[in-house]
Amino acid sequence: MRSLSLSVPNALLLAGALAAASCGRGGEPDGSGADPAPLLLAPGGAAAARSTPAAGVVVPDEVLVDQDGAPVRLRELAKDRVLVVNFVFTTCTTICSPMTAIFGRLQDELGGALERDVRLVSISLDPATDTPERLKGYADKFGRRPGWVFLTGSRERVSRVLDALGGRAPIKEQHTPITLIGRAAEGRWTRIDGIAPPARLAEEVRAFLWRGTAAQGAGGRRLDDPWRNF
Repeated sequence: MRSLSLSVPNALLLAGALAAASCGRGGEPDGSGADPAPLLLAPGGAAAARSTPAAGVVVPDEVLVDQDGAPVRLRELAKDRVLVVNFVFTTCTTICSPMTAIFGRLQDELGGALERDVRLVSISLDPATDTPERLKGYADKFGRRPGWVFLTGSRERVSRVLDALGGRAPIKEQHTPITLIGRAAEGRWTRIDGIAPPARLAEEVRAFLWRGTAAQGAGGRRLDDPWRNF
């Protein structure tokens, strides 16, 4: 499959067109029985995504490899941070570029909270093709900064991670757009199905930061302003 190369603005425009789309058929219900949350909106106002609590998400004690070829232990990556996770692959010709472009813009929304309080994580659905070198070239097109990592590894390790996070797609071309936001230590996660704009993802992140700093204050520790530079 030929790789699709898009500029960030063009990818964001495509996000609106693909708001309710996937690489193939839609995802399965999560079976939680929870009432559906309000729809999020993509650029241009198209109905795009639905936000629901995500039960059963666990950050496994696995080691993957980042875009620089460095080993990354996922539980260390998640320690004392809010994680924002999506699932992409570099030869995808539909939703992956828009999703990655949105993470690129989310970096701006997060400001000083990126890396300090929040980490963005993009996990490859095609580890056989997505070497660290390939991921680095892909990440650079979208302006990756410190605090945003692209991860790959052996097929077995990546499969275990995808299963634990609920991002597994038996056929990668049929994967649907999913974003997970949460704190591993709390075991509390929000799952966004569909393509949500950067500002809306930032609102979801703020909710986790506010709760985290409030809990620190209740324990008698000094609170920094959770909204500073964010």
